[in-house]
Amino acid sequence: MATKQNRRLLDLGHLADYNWALSARSQRRKEGQVLDDLVGIPQDTAPPPRKRRIKYVRLILAALILLVATAAGVGIYLYKSSPTVHDAVGIVLAGIDDPEEAFPGRDAVNILIMGHDVDRDRKGQIVDTPGRTDSIMLARVDFRNRAINILSIPRDTLVCIPGYHGARRISYANAYGGPELSCRTVSSFLGVEPDYYVLVGFEGFQKAIDLAGGLEVEVDKQLDYDDNWGHLHIHLKPGKQMLTGEQAIGFVRYRQSKDGDGESDFVRIKRQQEFFRAAKARLADPQVMFRAPRILDRIRKDSQSNLIPSQIACLAQFVRTLPQSAIRTETLPALAGGGVFVRPDMEAAGKLVQVMFSDNQESPKGSQSRP
Repeated sequence: MATKQNRRLLDLGHLADYNWALSARSQRRKEGQVLDDLVGIPQDTAPPPRKRRIKYVRLILAALILLVATAAGVGIYLYKSSPTVHDAVGIVLAGIDDPEEAFPGRDAVNILIMGHDVDRDRKGQIVDTPGRTDSIMLARVDFRNRAINILSIPRDTLVCIPGYHGARRISYANAYGGPELSCRTVSSFLGVEPDYYVLVGFEGFQKAIDLAGGLEVEVDKQLDYDDNWGHLHIHLKPGKQMLTGEQAIGFVRYRQSKDGDGESDFVRIKRQQEFFRAAKARLADPQVMFRAPRILDRIRKDSQSNLIPSQIACLAQFVRTLPQSAIRTETLPALAGGGVFVRPDMEAAGKLVQVMFSDNQESPKGSQSRP
């Protein structure tokens, strides 16, 4: 009797274990169903765990492939739509962004950099002319000593323009014969022949600054000026501030207040030098670097130059890697009492040009400027 009772208890124990096993199996199936629902697998067709892991890996790989394809698509779009990106890719692949490749046999080059405004008729409409230059800078890019010397030439400087009689403002050279005549004028005036030139319109600079998100400059004083005919309106308060493209161009072009209080070209040149210092710092910002192709494309649309793309890329890389202390800025010395014109002090100018543009130079110890 005891034996039968023991067997019965034993059978009931097995039954309990069996029921527990069925319950646990059912619970695992329910948990699996939740995961299967997330990936869209019906319960009756859910694959074994190993097959599910393989499917998840494939989904991750597909997502990664889609991400890479999207990035590649953006790259292809930029390559096709942006001349700057297109040229840069070819330059990098060809390995010609090195000064020795871009400028073979040259330790240094002289570049005439000019900014020009548009001309307008009596109705204020823009007319297609070369235009007078509003800013003129002669730069020596020294690859050997890793330095740049920049000489600013006031636009009202009186010079002899080849092919024209008498002394005239140097800014007229571009209006008479374009950047080529400007180069010849600078060469005969200072005895330094520009190897290359860059002529940029202010409109291109303005839109490029807006694409960069503005430019932070130190405004030296209250600036107020309105020229309805020339579409120029300048209203800036003193102090460091972020300027829009229109405000930044007004900052460098300002030369007279609304009450007629004029300023000399030398004060304007100091602002132009501050402008280029700020532009260099802004382009070095990592956030702005992503917009660089669009910025450079916009400048290229409104500029003229005899530099080829590989040389432009080489110069951009060279400038980007230079510390500010390696860039020296000076202004052409002038005689006092010139009135509205700038009469150069040729003796002082000759000495300065010899120091800044001779082939035997040492690396500058710091940036300098002449008031």
